[in-house]
Amino acid sequence: MKETFRSKGPELLTDLAQHVAASLVELAKLDKDRSEQVGRVIADRMANHWGGQNIYFPMGLTQRTSDRDDQIYREFTGSNHAELARKYGVSLQWIYKIVKNKREQELAAKRPPTLQ
Repeated sequence: MKETFRSKGPELLTDLAQHVAASLVELAKLDKDRSEQVGRVIADRMANHWGGQNIYFPMGLTQRTSDRDDQIYREFTGSNHAELARKYGVSLQWIYKIVKNKREQELAAKRPPTLQ
C-alpha cells in the first residue's frame, strides 16, 4: 500500500504524508509504520477536502520576524546594537528601528486607556 500511494500520489501529497509521519515519530513518539499510515490518511483527507483548489502556504515570515525582533529586544542592553546586528544578520539601522518600535509598543501597552 505504501508503494501504491507513493507511485500514484501527487508529489505534494506524498511530501505532506512524509512530513506528517516524520513529525509524529519525532513529536508524538509514534512508531514508524503507524505514523506513515496516519500521514497517508491526513494527505488523503486534505486531497478530498481541498482537491482541485489552488492553495498558497505562507512562509510564516511575519511571525518569524516578529519572534526575532522580540528576541533582539530582550537581548538589547542599551549598548550592544552592533553585536545584535552581527548576530542576527541585519543592519545597525535595523537594530535601532527594532528597538525603537519595541520600546514604543511596550510604552503603549503600559499607558492607561483614554476615555472618549
